[in-house]
Amino acid sequence: MRKKKADTGRYLKFRIYVVLGFFFIFFAAIFGRAFQLQVVDAGRLKHLAQKQHRKTINIQSKRGDIYDRNLKELAVSIEVDSVFAQPGKIDSPRAAAKALSPILAMGPSEIEKKIKSQPNFVWLKRQVDLKDEERKRLSEIEGVGVVKEARRFYPNRQLASNIIGFTGLDSNGLEGVERYYDATLKGASRKFVGDKDAMGRLLLFEDLEKTVPVQGMEVELTIDKTIQYIAEKALKKAVDEAGAKGGTALVMDPLTGEMLAMASLPTFDPNDIKGFEPRHWKNRNITDAFEPGSTFKLFLISAALEENIVKPRDSIYCENGSYRVADRVFHDHEKHGWLTVPQIIKVSSNIGSAKIGERLGKVQLYRYLKAFGFGGKTGIDLPGEATGNLRHHSTWSGVTVDTVSFGQGVSVTGIQLVSALSTIANGGFLMKPHVVRSVKDSSGAVVSETNPVIMRKVISEDTARRLTDMLVGVTEDGGTGTNAALDDFEVAGKTGTAQKPDLKNGGYMKGAYLASFVGFAPARAPRLSILVTIDEPRGEIYYGGQVAAPVFKEIAEQSLSYMGVFPENRKGPAVQFVKAEKAVQKEIAEHSAGVESEPVGTETEALTSESPMSVPDFSGMTVRTVLKTARDRAIEVEINGSGRAYAQRPAPGQSIPSKGPVAVSFQ
Repeated sequence: MRKKKADTGRYLKFRIYVVLGFFFIFFAAIFGRAFQLQVVDAGRLKHLAQKQHRKTINIQSKRGDIYDRNLKELAVSIEVDSVFAQPGKIDSPRAAAKALSPILAMGPSEIEKKIKSQPNFVWLKRQVDLKDEERKRLSEIEGVGVVKEARRFYPNRQLASNIIGFTGLDSNGLEGVERYYDATLKGASRKFVGDKDAMGRLLLFEDLEKTVPVQGMEVELTIDKTIQYIAEKALKKAVDEAGAKGGTALVMDPLTGEMLAMASLPTFDPNDIKGFEPRHWKNRNITDAFEPGSTFKLFLISAALEENIVKPRDSIYCENGSYRVADRVFHDHEKHGWLTVPQIIKVSSNIGSAKIGERLGKVQLYRYLKAFGFGGKTGIDLPGEATGNLRHHSTWSGVTVDTVSFGQGVSVTGIQLVSALSTIANGGFLMKPHVVRSVKDSSGAVVSETNPVIMRKVISEDTARRLTDMLVGVTEDGGTGTNAALDDFEVAGKTGTAQKPDLKNGGYMKGAYLASFVGFAPARAPRLSILVTIDEPRGEIYYGGQVAAPVFKEIAEQSLSYMGVFPENRKGPAVQFVKAEKAVQKEIAEHSAGVESEPVGTETEALTSESPMSVPDFSGMTVRTVLKTARDRAIEVEINGSGRAYAQRPAPGQSIPSKGPVAVSFQ
C-alpha cells in the first residue's frame, strides 16, 4: 500500500513537471517571438507599418531663376502638369490607355505597359501642357490623376545655352551654370507626412504652412545677353560660310575677369535636349584643348621683353624662310631676311619666334607660360574645365623650345588663352575668370557677390605697353590681322593658324586647321578681350586672318557701339596701367579691400602669392614640398639637411638665379 502511494506521488510530481515544462516552453516561445518582433525586427516592421498606413510627400522648392548682367531672364521655372496612374484602381488598363492616348500623345500599348508595370503608382507622362478640357477628361478616368510640377524653361532657346546648361525631370542641374550652382538654385525641399486608409486614400496631412520649402536662389550672370547674341550671330555666319565643323567666341572684360559672352558651335536648345547629341551640350571654350599656333607668339615675346632677352629694335635673321634645327626644318609662310621683333609679330614669323625662344631658353619659357596660366585650370565657375597640356621643360626634346615658341606641341583652352591675353591688356595682371556676378534670395537681397580676383602679376606695365604697340601693328597695313581692324578704334591682336594633330596616328592631319584670332579693343584703353576660333574651315581660305579676324571685327564693332564706347574716345587718354597690385585691387574691386590671390589647383599653387620670376618662400616646407614647388617653378635647388626648411639663399622675393641653385637648409 505504501509503495502504491509512493508511485502515485512520483507520477503526480512528474505530471506537474511536464505541465510546468510545457508552460515554460510555451512562454519561452512567446517571449522569444516578442523579442524578435519588438527588438530584432523592430526597425523593419516599423518601416513596413509606416509604409502601409502613412504617406510621405516631398515638396521641392521652386528652382531659382537665372538672369544676365542686366537682369534679363535666361532660365525660369514654370508650373506644368504631370499625369500619374494608380493601377490598383484601374479596372481595365486597356480601356484607360485607349482614352489617355490622344490626350498624352502616346501610343495605347505604351500607356498600357506602364500601367501594368507597377501595382500602386506610376508616372504616365511628366511635365506636359494640358488644356482645361483635357484636364477635365483626365479627371473622369478612374485611377488617373494630375499634379503640378515645376519645369525649367529657357525663353531664349539656344542663346547662351552652352553656358546656362539644363536640368533633368527632377530639377537637378546637369550641365553648365545649372549644374555648377545646382545647390544654390535648387533650394531646400521639405517632407510632410499624412495618414491613409485601407484604400490608399489620404486622410490627414500636417500643417502645410509649416512645411513650405525654402525657395531656390536667383543667380545673376556676368554675361550680357546682347553681346552674347552678337557673338553667336557673327560666329555662326563665319562657320556656315567656311563650312567648318564648329567654332568658339569668347568676350571678357580684361580689367575684372568677367565673361561677357561665350559662344560655342555646335549648340543646342535646352528646352528640347533629346533632339541633340551630348557633344552639342558642352561649352567648348572650357572643355576643348587645342594647339594655339601663332597666337602663342605674343606670350613668348612678353617673356623675352620682360627678361630683356630682346628689345623692340633688335633684328633677327629669319633664314629666308627655311631654318634647320636638329632633324627638323621650320618654314615661314613667306621668305624673310632680317626682321625686327615687332615685324616678327606683324608677319607672324615662325623662324624669328623660334630663335627668340632659343635665346630665352626652355626653363624661362616654361616659367612664363605657367605664370600666364597655361597647363592648369583657370578656376572658372563652370563644370568640365580642361587643363590643356604643357609638359615640364625637363621632358622637352632638342626642338621643343622652338615648336612651343610658335604654338606647336602644347595645347590650351579658349578660357586660358583669353585670360592670358587680358593680362597684356590690363597691364600685366592675370585675373580669375568668372560667369556669376551675384546670388540673391527670393526677396532680392544679395547673398553673395563675386569680386574681381587677381591671381598674380605676370609682366610689368612697360612690357605690356610695348607688346601692345607691336600687336597694333598686326592689324595695320602689312600685318596678318588687317581684317580685324576697326574704322574708329585701334585693335591689338594676333592671328593663328594651327594644323590639327592626328591623335590616332600621330603627327598632323592633312588639310585640317584651327584658325584663330585673339585681340583687345580699344588698344590703348581696353574694354573687350576677344578670342575667336574656327574649327576646320573648308576650302582654300583657312588662315586665322581670313576666317577668324572678320568675326572679331564684327563682335568688337557692334559690342563697343552697344556699350557706348564712341569713336571720339580714340583721341582720349591712353589706358592708365596701374603701378602696383594694391592699386589694381582698389580700382577694380572697391568692395573687396585687399583681394588675396587664390590658388588654381595644385599645379599652380606655388605661383599665386608672389612674382613668378622671384624665389618663393620655402620656410617651414618639407623636403618633398620644396622639391615639388621647385619643379613646378623650374628652379634648381640644393638640399642641405632634413626636416623642415629654416633658411635659404637667395632670400624669398629675390630674382631666381640665372646660374646655380637656390640653397635651402633644413633642420
